[in-house]
Amino acid sequence: MNTIKSTIHTEAIFSDDEQHRYLLKKTWDEKKPACTVITMYPHLDGILSLDLTTVLIFNQLANSDQYGAVYLVNLFSNIKTSENLKHIKEPFDKHTDIHLMKVISESDTVILAYGAYAK
Repeated sequence: MNTIKSTIHTEAIFSDDEQHRYLLKKTWDEKKPACTVITMYPHLDGILSLDLTTVLIFNQLANSDQYGAVYLVNLFSNIKTSENLKHIKEPFDKHTDIHLMKVISESDTVILAYGAYAK
């Protein structure tokens, strides 16, 4: 019998009012390079529960054996999204671009991922 253990370290950076999530970082192998994935909007929680997009991104990168971490950032950092994304107030703030540029500079690869908006 063989027991295999694995740890995924999760780190997230939020605004003080928790209105914006700037970064969701998942690390599973610190010896390998990181990949930044930029999407449009963050999932409402994103720490313990993950949306389908995040799961698909994570699975693809973890199974590729090229990367040891993923930095998930968004063009729009507001996590308190309304039903209609066209009417969201303050979709980003002054810290959004700062965090975006920081993780891009720390990554070997940057992927821009987008999909269809819900109506």
